[in-house]
Amino acid sequence: MKIFETGELLGKSSRLLTNSLSKNLLESKTGITSEQWIILQILVKGSKNQKELSEITLKTKATINSLVSYLLKSELITKTKSNIDNRNTILSISKKGINVIKQTEKNASQSIKQATNNFSKKEIKELNKYLSRIITNLIK
Repeated sequence: MKIFETGELLGKSSRLLTNSLSKNLLESKTGITSEQWIILQILVKGSKNQKELSEITLKTKATINSLVSYLLKSELITKTKSNIDNRNTILSISKKGINVIKQTEKNASQSIKQATNNFSKKEIKELNKYLSRIITNLIK
């Protein structure tokens, strides 16, 4: 086994999955990108500030700021001052954003279904465990 084979496989699978998600989102005709969709997916589970989004997605503050600006302008998310700290703003998904999530769910899930085709539930569980371990190792 080549020393870089694992890295190459992880890189290719990541790019192909992102490309597939982007293609499937384009077909939903909502006008959102895969990166914007990921932010909406996070916010549908609960409100966050921009720093938290940056930490969850492992994206720079500048990238998050750009994504958030577009989502705010499109009225897919809302921004409010924190009750605890007025300097902090909290981002939440709007009703329009929830509708976009519902509208794109089927298209977006096709990417995961395609990627895990012919995998058993046990294999998917193992894959998730291994990928989580890789993420943990690299975040350290």
